[in-house]
Amino acid sequence: MKQISYIVLFGGLLFLECKKKQDNIPSEIKGINFELLLKTVDIFTDSKSTTTYSYNNSKQLIQENSVRNFTDGTKWVVTNNWYRSSGIQIDSMTSQFTYGSSPTGIQKQYYHYDPTGALLYSIFFRNANSPFASVDSCVFIYSGDRITRRMDYTSAPSTILTNTLTHEMFYEYDAAKNISAITFVNYDFSDGAPPKKDTVTLTYSYDKQKNPYSQTEAFYAYFVNLAFENYTSTNNIVEIIYKGSSTSNDKDEFSFQYNDANKPARVLVTSFEVGSTKPVVWTTEYYYD
Repeated sequence: MKQISYIVLFGGLLFLECKKKQDNIPSEIKGINFELLLKTVDIFTDSKSTTTYSYNNSKQLIQENSVRNFTDGTKWVVTNNWYRSSGIQIDSMTSQFTYGSSPTGIQKQYYHYDPTGALLYSIFFRNANSPFASVDSCVFIYSGDRITRRMDYTSAPSTILTNTLTHEMFYEYDAAKNISAITFVNYDFSDGAPPKKDTVTLTYSYDKQKNPYSQTEAFYAYFVNLAFENYTSTNNIVEIIYKGSSTSNDKDEFSFQYNDANKPARVLVTSFEVGSTKPVVWTTEYYYD
C-alpha cells in the first residue's frame, strides 16, 4: 500500500534498481517539460490509485489528492495540504482521509526548526477527531549539520504507549553527504511491556548523477527523504540493501526507472508482508508537465 512517508519508512527490505532511460514511453504521455510532477498512478492487484499534485506560484507543493478505487467498489480518498508560515519551510500539514464507509478522519503534523533552519522535532496527530488516537513525536539529534539520530515516541491515553520510545534510527553518511546506512531499532509493544526489540540496517548505494531535487523539494519524498523531512540525497539512489530481521515490518523491494530528465518515470514494488512468502506487487507511473 502506498502511504505517507512516516509509515512507509518502517518497511523492511528495499531494493532499488536504477535505469536512466524510460523504455517505450512517449514523452507526450509522461511529460514534456518535466519540471513539475502532475500525477502518479498506482496499479495494484485489487485496485487503482490516482494522485494529483498542486503547487503555489513559487512552484512549491501545497496539495496532494489521492483516490484509490478497489475492484469490490470500495473507495479510499486522501487529501494532504502543506503550509509554510515563512514561505519557505513547511511548518505543518493536514491529511483528511476517508476509507470506504468509515468516518472521515483528519491527521495533523507540525514541524519545528532551530534558527538556522535545522529540523528539531515534529508532532503527528494520527486522528485529530479522536481523543483516543495516538500522538507521535520525532526528535532529531545532530552532529554539525547532519542528523545522526532520530527518536520516535508515541503517547496515547488509551494504550500503554504513554510517552514511550517506539523507534530509533541511527544515520551514517558518505563523502558526498548521501546517507550510506540507517540502523532501525524497533520496539514492539504488540504483546505488552516490556517490548520486543529488533534491529535492521539498511545500506545505501548511489550513482554519480546529481539528484535533480537536491536543492528543492522532493515530491516523491516517501522514497528519498530517508526518514526525516528536510533531507534529499545529493545523488540518485541505486539500491538499498537490507540486513537483519524484523518480526514487525514488511519487506519491500523497489525497482526504479528514470526519464531523460533524470526524474522517476516508473517504480515496481514487490512487498512481502510479515510472515508471508508470497509477495504483493504494484507499480507507480509518474506524469509531468
